[in-house]
Amino acid sequence: MTAQSRITVALAQLEQDIERPDVNLARALEHIERASRARADIVLFPEMHLQGYRGDERLAQTAEPVPGPSTDRLIEAARAHDIHIVMGMARRDEGFPHGVYNSACFVGPSGLIGCYDKIFLGTFHPFLEGVYFAPGDGTPVFDTPLGRASLQVCYDASFPELTRIYALKGAILNLVISAGPSAARESWSITLRQRAKENGMWTVYCNTVGQQKDFSFFGGSKIVDPRGRIVIEAKFDAEDFVVGEIDLAEAMLLRRQRLMFRDLKPRLFAELAELSAGGAGAIR
Repeated sequence: MTAQSRITVALAQLEQDIERPDVNLARALEHIERASRARADIVLFPEMHLQGYRGDERLAQTAEPVPGPSTDRLIEAARAHDIHIVMGMARRDEGFPHGVYNSACFVGPSGLIGCYDKIFLGTFHPFLEGVYFAPGDGTPVFDTPLGRASLQVCYDASFPELTRIYALKGAILNLVISAGPSAARESWSITLRQRAKENGMWTVYCNTVGQQKDFSFFGGSKIVDPRGRIVIEAKFDAEDFVVGEIDLAEAMLLRRQRLMFRDLKPRLFAELAELSAGGAGAIR
């Protein structure tokens, strides 16, 4: 699929109502229309936007199948506004083992592009994701008119191996949605910039904001270029809607200049797998 070089990205940094998925969807549809007016090619919403990150025990009831009612509405909006959408939601598996997944669903004017299920679930104080979600195990990369794109959800970005897999599969656009807590505000900037720089890929980050139960979220959604520079950033600690343009050709030029993938040492990947499988006792 031939991709366009320059694309316009909108980031909808919104709060969520953990009691009203219908309200969250309605707000998303309003911002999809807003993104269309801004001539955006794609709009991102935060992690778990449809149900709210701290939906907790309610998620077993409010999670939806994909395709399902909400993704059907999103596809209608994508077609009406000729735009691509990344939506964070709780996805219900209709078959065995009947899991609920913390997912990023990707739709466009042509319909459902695919879903990514969060692999790395935050299950350490004070995070409870492993209590409510099953971990994903796929690393899909999607060919789209916007370029070859990958998806990540929040904590996933802390694992450089995952982003490197996406880069080796040809992704030049990494779309990251998040419920990043206020305490991690500074570390998130470092993480996103490093993942972009070490893989020569555009990184687009949409975070939630506000308060949900005892969690506070910092916002700070941003676009990071392939050299690891922040080119646009949303407000901290307030809802915001920002739009920026990126040139995917810049990522390809940088990869040709630096030849970063030529210099990989695949034997180190095998050693990494061996050490990880063996646990702490294997570390020499």
